[in-house]
Amino acid sequence: MATFDKRISPRTGKISWRARIRRTRLPDLTKTFFRKTDAKLWVEETKAAINSGRYMPIAEAQRHTVTDVLDLYEPEILYRLKDPYSRLWHLDKWQKKIGHILLADLKPNDIKAFREELRSELSDATINRYVASLSAALTYAAKELGWIERNPCLQIKKFKEPRGRTRFLSEEELARLTGVCDSLLNYPELQSIVLIAITTGMRRGEILNLRWGDCDFKSQRIVIHETKNGDTRAVPLLGPALKALKSWGKVRPLDKHTLIFPSHTKGDSNFPLDIDHAWRLIKKQAGLRDFKFHDLRHTTASYLVMSGAGLREIGDILGHRSLTMVQRYSHLTEDHKFKTVSRMVDDVFGGQI
Repeated sequence: MATFDKRISPRTGKISWRARIRRTRLPDLTKTFFRKTDAKLWVEETKAAINSGRYMPIAEAQRHTVTDVLDLYEPEILYRLKDPYSRLWHLDKWQKKIGHILLADLKPNDIKAFREELRSELSDATINRYVASLSAALTYAAKELGWIERNPCLQIKKFKEPRGRTRFLSEEELARLTGVCDSLLNYPELQSIVLIAITTGMRRGEILNLRWGDCDFKSQRIVIHETKNGDTRAVPLLGPALKALKSWGKVRPLDKHTLIFPSHTKGDSNFPLDIDHAWRLIKKQAGLRDFKFHDLRHTTASYLVMSGAGLREIGDILGHRSLTMVQRYSHLTEDHKFKTVSRMVDDVFGGQI
């Protein structure tokens, strides 16, 4: 049995067709083409080759460039990833730099050269994310398209990354941030998004993929069905975040199946909002330096520590399976313990010691 799936590149608007041949007790065969007629022809020829025992994958590295891969791969990102826009941004950079190179000519040194250029403006951790995005596309070219035998990114060693960040908002920065969000007329939903991030510790992709059915205003909680760890977890929806989301619900359809924060540009309510541009504007206007959206999650954890929460409680709220990822906040816990014991000593002993 064969099926044909239509895909549209979000960057170029090009249409492609992915042909899939389903086989009993064997992996499906898939291949992507720019024309449906070519896809149908491939299905017919491949079926004939399978039936006669002559089927072998054909390498096409001499015929296709990196850009050809990205044109076919990028629609896949939109369908599979919870928050695709960072990866699309990375791939746009790669396309401009190495998109013209034939897959047969693409070498690890080509990737390393551009990686070194990026070091003048980006951290090693961010550059590793850039390479990971390209690697995913080239793995797709090898496993799905059959255009290359080996992903050259697999031969590149990652840069060593520093220990996890613990950057979080001060009270003054928090006031500036929420004030700017409130005044951003082109992105009114950013106020709700930022407040949810700070009060729940939810990841960016988890927030942007929320649907109205995930929010229970009566019990004041959000249920996250698709998390990074694959688990389902519930988080409290309280205070300004609850108020902002209720207010946003008054200007959006409350169909439980629709996204709470749909795209402004895709014309499809199933595509999440791209907040990259808005977030850059907000940071600039609020005067936030060295601050990423993910740092709002660190802010949640830090505020929880300062409110007396223990590391295990923080891990449960943030959705960490182990305490290893939460250990970065341990120094804040120690500061809180010191202040707590200090108050106790003052209350019990006063000026006796």
